[in-house]
Amino acid sequence: MDRRSQALAQLLEATLSEQFAMPSNELLQAMPIPVAVVHAGDLRTLAVNALMARLLHRADAAGLTISAMLPPAHPLSDPRPYQAVATSGTPFASTIVVDGQTWEWFIQPLKGESSIEYLLTGLVAQPAAPLETDLVRLRETNAAKTEFLNLAAHELRTPLSVILGYSSLLAQGGLSPGHQKLAGARIFEKTRQLSRLIMDMSLVGRFDELGPSIATEPIDLVELLEPMIKDQQRRFPDLAIDSRLDVLAAPVRGNSYWLHLAIRELLDNAIRFRPGPTGRIDVTLAEADRHWSIGVVDDGFGVDPQTQGQLFKRFARIETEENRHLIGMGIGLYLVQEVARAHGGRVLVDSRPGVGSEFRFELPRM
Repeated sequence: MDRRSQALAQLLEATLSEQFAMPSNELLQAMPIPVAVVHAGDLRTLAVNALMARLLHRADAAGLTISAMLPPAHPLSDPRPYQAVATSGTPFASTIVVDGQTWEWFIQPLKGESSIEYLLTGLVAQPAAPLETDLVRLRETNAAKTEFLNLAAHELRTPLSVILGYSSLLAQGGLSPGHQKLAGARIFEKTRQLSRLIMDMSLVGRFDELGPSIATEPIDLVELLEPMIKDQQRRFPDLAIDSRLDVLAAPVRGNSYWLHLAIRELLDNAIRFRPGPTGRIDVTLAEADRHWSIGVVDDGFGVDPQTQGQLFKRFARIETEENRHLIGMGIGLYLVQEVARAHGGRVLVDSRPGVGSEFRFELPRM
């Protein structure tokens, strides 16, 4: 366990700043084992994740010293291993039994600027799980959160600046009726963009639902598609949105919430990524081999074949001169792909710049 616990300590050390700011606390809570961070001097617990608090039967563990938190007979209450690690900087490991469960107990030093300031202590149930896999997942999660926060801050800044600017002009008064109307229109436009960004941000936190345990029920794709297409036809009368559903019913087993989001994303992309308010979009539903195929064909900007590999990556955006003004988190097609995978399906794309795109969303038949 020494090598594994050392990796955990290094991972926490890398995110530790200003006595357990948000990134460090999130990392502790994400760890799949009971862990706590203890001050090397007075052995006061500075942070405890939920698993450790539950194991210790102390919801108020944070802030207490080891001796005050645990009875003398508890295996973790002996201060000597903590003190030895704090003094020598040598990691400690031992096998203990807590509540009838065998654990491997470890203590790792966490170095500050010049000395050991904190200790990371934790427990791994025996037999141990493959912790290397968990560490990879934690690193990926931490990197994705950082990337997401940076992108969100960048994307939110532009519409907020426009809203603040025009709101300030309106508050000062003196604008002509024409300029007031323009300011109102711009504020409305940017507020809608903010609403879309906030919706995207809320979806990021729910991506973990798209796994093998996703809740499913019998769904008819025809019943799912028809009202969505009619709604888009009503909202965008300048677009020729046509549908050709070749079957009367298309039963699948799936999650209606996520399937609705994925199909709506394909329709929204076909509407947004085009040079003007007019054009054509064709939506099809057909039976193919052992699956149903939903097609969305547009005559929009199109995507260069050399960059199409970026389309389905999380937070990836393919910016061109034509679409640079469109904001987004870059999660739309990533969401579509993950929904398809969660349902045992896939997404295919055929696109050419200046011609348009065709996306095919395939789902297995019941």
